[in-house]
Amino acid sequence: MGHPVRRKDREITDRDEIYEILDRAFIGHLALCSGGEPYVVPLCFGVMNGAVYFHCAREGRKLDMIAENPRGCFQVQCDEDLVRSPQRACGWGMLYKSVMISGPITLVEDEEEKCAALLAIMKKYAGGDFSHEFSSAECASVTVLRLDPRERSGKARRPA
Repeated sequence: MGHPVRRKDREITDRDEIYEILDRAFIGHLALCSGGEPYVVPLCFGVMNGAVYFHCAREGRKLDMIAENPRGCFQVQCDEDLVRSPQRACGWGMLYKSVMISGPITLVEDEEEKCAALLAIMKKYAGGDFSHEFSSAECASVTVLRLDPRERSGKARRPA
């Protein structure tokens, strides 16, 4: 199930393409809300078994908000390029591919999953097979969060 997309001609429904965009995106934005206050934070991330993983300190605003309301929405984009129109101001636009994923966020307690998630994040940014194993102490020193997708959608404006 996805988020409603107004421009159906730009909608991406293919799950593989959605995850390819997640693989290519460099930074994502996690949106949280508690007590009626929205909060958006840019994060590095990794994807494993269809879920999105983040790491953070063991305390802070994100964790306080998730404790109050564990539902989050994560957004990424790639392939941005400005479309210029010298003839018309309304002819300007933007090429892009974007993905939104929302669902519950869980603190990962299982050490094996936590270390695997940290490796998935490192592999995304280090490239190739990042074979470093994290020690128990290294895994314990950070918090790992997992967003389990309940809704996912993609949208793109591609070159004509």
